[in-house]
Amino acid sequence: MQISTHLLTFLDIIVSYIRNNLRNEQYNLILWFPVLQCAGILTYFSLSFEPSCISIFLLLLPTLILIAILYRKYAILCIALIAVLIGFTASKLRTALVDTQILDKERYVKNIVATVKDINDRGSYKQFLLSVEKSPTISKSSPVIPAPPFVIPVLDTGIQKKKIWIPASRAGMTPDRALDNIRISVRTKVEKGIKIGDQVKLSAKLFPLKIAPSEYAYDFARIAYYQKISATGFATSKIALHKKAEARQFLEYIESFRQYIYENLQQNIKKPHADIISALLIGKKDGIDQKTMDAIRDSGIAHLFAISGLHLSFVAGLFFVVFRNLFAISETLTLKYNTKKISAFLTILPTTFYLLITGMQISAQRAYIMVILVLVAIMIERKYRGLIAIAFAASVILSVEPEAILKPGFQMSFSAVLALVASYQINANKLFKIKIMKYFVSIMISSVIASLATVPYTIYNFNYFSISGIITNLVAIPIVTLIIIPLEIIYVLLIPLGVEWIIAPFIERPIDSILYITNAIASLQYLVIPIRTFPASSIIIITFGLLWLCLWERNWRFFGIFFIVLGIFSSAMYRTPDILINADNVAAKESDNLLYSLTRKNRNFVVKTWAKQNGQNQILNHKKYNNSDKRLKCNDYGCIYNKGNNKLVLLAYKKEDISENCDKVDLTIQLSEFDYSACNAKIIKHADLETYGTHSVWLTNRYVKINTVRSNRPWHMLKN
Repeated sequence: MQISTHLLTFLDIIVSYIRNNLRNEQYNLILWFPVLQCAGILTYFSLSFEPSCISIFLLLLPTLILIAILYRKYAILCIALIAVLIGFTASKLRTALVDTQILDKERYVKNIVATVKDINDRGSYKQFLLSVEKSPTISKSSPVIPAPPFVIPVLDTGIQKKKIWIPASRAGMTPDRALDNIRISVRTKVEKGIKIGDQVKLSAKLFPLKIAPSEYAYDFARIAYYQKISATGFATSKIALHKKAEARQFLEYIESFRQYIYENLQQNIKKPHADIISALLIGKKDGIDQKTMDAIRDSGIAHLFAISGLHLSFVAGLFFVVFRNLFAISETLTLKYNTKKISAFLTILPTTFYLLITGMQISAQRAYIMVILVLVAIMIERKYRGLIAIAFAASVILSVEPEAILKPGFQMSFSAVLALVASYQINANKLFKIKIMKYFVSIMISSVIASLATVPYTIYNFNYFSISGIITNLVAIPIVTLIIIPLEIIYVLLIPLGVEWIIAPFIERPIDSILYITNAIASLQYLVIPIRTFPASSIIIITFGLLWLCLWERNWRFFGIFFIVLGIFSSAMYRTPDILINADNVAAKESDNLLYSLTRKNRNFVVKTWAKQNGQNQILNHKKYNNSDKRLKCNDYGCIYNKGNNKLVLLAYKKEDISENCDKVDLTIQLSEFDYSACNAKIIKHADLETYGTHSVWLTNRYVKINTVRSNRPWHMLKN
């Protein structure tokens, strides 16, 4: 009885403590609105099935009625519930509106006509984003690849394979299965004069979208689905100009101008300097070679190559100052009108234009919204509050593009700027008192704060941590902000005059300095630490802790540290799979907790991802593992994996392997296509590996756990 009394008293104290803090920080409650939106979005994306519109309506109707009844008494709770519903509903609406048609299997297309949407120079090849032209016999809402485009490979019967071109209807591509955009790698000849908006003619081989190579890896299929990309592939013929664009859409004009700047840089500035400048100026970084990009990433300055507040604020600030000085020339205008407000209003136009030519990355969208809010605050003479701006930017982006929350760019951009704004508010007075607000010291402090805030997301998405970022940023940020970006803006402004080449030598020198620093830092050993992956639940807990620490102002914000530590602990407790397998690759974890490959394909993307997620720089060959405690042992009847916990897994290459070991193992994995006799053990069929992608297998004392990558969601389903 006394225990229950003490427990009730303790709970009453906690409730009272929370209530008092919420009352004192009620002006900060609005900051949690986008957080609750995220909760709704994550709930939607975590489902194993696609909810129907009817089921959502049946859920929303009683919920909205309940909110209407309880709103006066429980307003905060009702608003929180509304935010969650907005996130969930926006996600479903976005998925339904996109409705991308995914290619079902590998196919050859011949002499198709398509409109060029984007062109990227990837160094050794070009990449085209194409919109397949509509068939005249189909409705305008159904873009299709016109017949006769498709080739299906004949079965391997011992005779040499041939490509057979057959009509679309016989290849299984009918008008009700229309493709959207296709992304093509081009190593063949490209006819001169092809611009964005033009129609081209080509033949190509198309592939279905690649799903994630493992459970927590980057899922290209999901990203491509929301970009309305139906298939990827490569050209098998020359890219010929079919028809010049008579009129272009607005976004095609923007992309054409963006491409024009890129080509101008390529003509006047040497490589790789031109590619680096295009990345810093317009967000086109595809041309940077892999070695240089790895050095940039390893040295910790990759964030400079994502168009963000650093770029947008400079452009907005530059034009704001220019407009104010232009108005200052006329004394009449200065005395008669509020030129500060007018300058702020006029600055919106060039800032918006710059956002469009950067490709509208997530970080650029976030920075743009925050910059616009600064300008609006000037126009309406209101105080600008950084955290409100961040919350508003997040809410807008998540409402329009809910899937953005799953992108590394969103996670890292918002975590960094949130930590910077919150830490400035906490420490501003102390910094002014001790007079350490000097430029280089502020860069160092900002670099430390931003690095700490983004570390969890870097590890979660890329499985590494660079400890050299602080040193490199201390040198790189002043060079980029004070020299490179201003010279880039001047270069673009001089393009209409045709004298931009004058600036080229002055831009190349600071780029040389950046390249020297990044290569020197990246060449040092042990500065880039590979770290194994951890589950989504851990990053959610860490994120909640970061939000709690940054969004509140009173001392109870420090409880956020507890959640961060809890998330780190849960990530440390996570065990990576014992066996990873798909239709083409097999890897098993040995007693040293390292992954070893059983196939010769040790350098493909899938195997490299498996290695990274296990905290390895590369995967090892199992033939070189000769320790006596070997878990995976092979003989004439397949390979048996024994972890020592009474759970055995058979890797079967032929039917005799299954008939010999079926009753001895807990799980059988069929590595090739063959018929086999009935078996009581659980079996992962070879067809399952081809259909559901990578299978992750964990062996415990109680059970064998199996997770697959492909889900029953629209971005993974092959529509018929």
